[in-house]
Amino acid sequence: MILIIGMVAISLLAISVVLAATAVNVQAHKLLSVADGAVAAAADNFELSAGGGEIASLRLQPSEVRNAAEKYLADIDARAGFSNLRIVSAGVEPDGVTAHVRLGAVVHPPIIGWVVPRGVSIHVESHARTLLSR
Repeated sequence: MILIIGMVAISLLAISVVLAATAVNVQAHKLLSVADGAVAAAADNFELSAGGGEIASLRLQPSEVRNAAEKYLADIDARAGFSNLRIVSAGVEPDGVTAHVRLGAVVHPPIIGWVVPRGVSIHVESHARTLLSR
């Protein structure tokens, strides 16, 4: 009888840990999807400058990337789906045409939430490049 109770307790603990890990992983994938959308919206805010000939160049501005990411998050109401959602960083890579957005949030896993009352912090990063083509 003691062995059965012990085995049931260990099984329930294992199930709750797997459930919590799955919940964190699912939320991380959802957050990555939001980050992909935010960086795609940010990469569309480029400046087109035409030089003295037929050559045109694109440039992204870090402030515009952050503003576009914030606007995207507000438009889709992303804060409703995530706890403590924030833009950790948003900017432009040195090449001037690649935007990056790093988002952070907190996940509160089910069942074992009392073990980690502050939740589990997750961070995702996404990059998007803007191109000019014919």
